[in-house]
Amino acid sequence: MDDLDHKLLHLLTKDARASVTDLAAALNVSRGTVQNRIDKLRHAKVIHRFTVELGQSAEDHQVSAFTLIRLRADDTRVALAALRRIAAITDIHTLSGNFDIVAELRTASLKRLDQVLDEIRALPDVAETQSHIRLSTLAGR
Repeated sequence: MDDLDHKLLHLLTKDARASVTDLAAALNVSRGTVQNRIDKLRHAKVIHRFTVELGQSAEDHQVSAFTLIRLRADDTRVALAALRRIAAITDIHTLSGNFDIVAELRTASLKRLDQVLDEIRALPDVAETQSHIRLSTLAGR
């Protein structure tokens, strides 16, 4: 990756919906150059997906929690695949330390959060969970 790729990625992280034409103008290159760079970055798996980040007002109407998960098995593939199928889980990260995984969850209510946590705890490879509800975010990107 060169400087142009880094600048392009920076612009895309600010606005993933920016048009190729607008990106080209901001980078002072042709539209074709930007499209080729995006295609190459996607092919190289530097860009995994384009997504939507909810604004503060939308987040105010959701419950967000972090759930630490300790697994029974050494092979995490089955558990990770099962967790990926749970729609309320927005991010999954592996950890070092006492827990193996941390999952970020977003639900419309505490009742739905409780249901999702029951779903996670019912997975055969899950030995223990510990959940923490997010109250606020103090530092942004």
